[in-house]
Amino acid sequence: MSIDGGAPKPISGDGVDALQFAVSNDGHMLAGIGPDGPRGICAPIAGGDPRRIAGFEDGEVPINWTSDGKGLFVTRPGDRPARITRLDVTTGQRTMWKELMPLDNAGVQNIGPIRITPDGKTYVYGFQRRLSDLYLVEGLK
Repeated sequence: MSIDGGAPKPISGDGVDALQFAVSNDGHMLAGIGPDGPRGICAPIAGGDPRRIAGFEDGEVPINWTSDGKGLFVTRPGDRPARITRLDVTTGQRTMWKELMPLDNAGVQNIGPIRITPDGKTYVYGFQRRLSDLYLVEGLK
């Protein structure tokens, strides 16, 4: 929707995961998870047919586009450590970028959300941790 008002316009076709997508730095392309399964698609925001992203693997999600607009940072939710790959969206070439894991990884169940600047120089991530205590009580009657 334009900040000047008017009717909202969709930026993707029906069925694209509304929580797992990345908009290109120039605002022209959307990378996301397509409606026909966990496969990556790339679609022009102004309209047009989406295309499959070369090299995008089932279960991966886009994090952000690279600053040159030719690649995506992608990860697979649930992996520990979180493995971040730089994926060239045209050739499908994959390059391991970084593994993320808290120094104290006791009880870490999930790593995310993950945010990376397009130049790859800065990143931040969160994680969920579950810790518990076990007590042994003896001699109770």
